Amino acid sequence: MLRRLSSRLALYTALLLVAAATRGAAQGNTSAEGRRANVGLAAVGAFVVSGGWADVEHDFQAVSTSATVDLGHLRSSRVRLLADLEYLLTLPHEERVEEEGRTYRDVFRDLSAHVALAFHATATTARVSPYVATGVGVHILSSTFGTLSIDRRYNTNNFGLLAAAGVRAAVGGGGRRAVQLEVRGLQARDVRRVSVRVGFAALFNDLVRR
Repeated sequence: MLRRLSSRLALYTALLLVAAATRGAAQGNTSAEGRRANVGLAAVGAFVVSGGWADVEHDFQAVSTSATVDLGHLRSSRVRLLADLEYLLTLPHEERVEEEGRTYRDVFRDLSAHVALAFHATATTARVSPYVATGVGVHILSSTFGTLSIDRRYNTNNFGLLAAAGVRAAVGGGGRRAVQLEVRGLQARDVRRVSVRVGFAALFNDLVRR
């Protein structure tokens, strides 16, 4: 129950922050360049590699690794289009199936891809840039517990929603590297979770600090 409430609280809080950040971004960047969308491979602003820990529905704990690409900005340079690929692996977990009178122990895997919008509260070239994000994605699940009661839950494809809040901080003197800390809540059938991710970013184009 506490995990479910925490996940929902993270989701609702991030969505509220998204609304506030969207308004601020729209008001905060009024230049002609900032109002033009610039999206695509030529506009890539960052490549982020992250690792994380997740608290997953049904009392699973998990580790994850992910890669995120900033594909440029929409209208305001503070509104960024992101593509995210994540692989999550749970720790070994025991679950008892009362109908069979047996306890099963195994892991499940979740390969997910999301498209999201990130809204930055400050200039994206600032040394410290907090942001919130929201998006949609698909999850490809797999497991080999050895019983249909559990495996049918984790051998399927599900759609999901995510909401996140984080901060990116520039490191070094060249303006092309950063570290990133993010907390995200994810809503998807049987794999709802709250996770913390730490990443390292290479910055390009309009995200480079001049």
